[in-house]
Amino acid sequence: MIIFVIMRAIKTVETKINSLTPAMIEELNHYLDYLINKRIVQKSKKLKQDWAGGLKDIKMSSVELQKSALNWR
Repeated sequence: MIIFVIMRAIKTVETKINSLTPAMIEELNHYLDYLINKRIVQKSKKLKQDWAGGLKDIKMSSVELQKSALNWR
């Protein structure tokens, strides 16, 4: 049953493609590449936390630092 539905959809798409101009076919080709590539999941990188401890020489609490940051804006 599923194969029949797929084959019918392919025939419908082929009919539509046959009515396109060469420029439209090229645009369709680019769009198909886009659709295929957007499905590819990019491998996520491991989260780096090399910034940790970068402010240890500052002698203020996190709340004081946050208030200072608000004043700097």
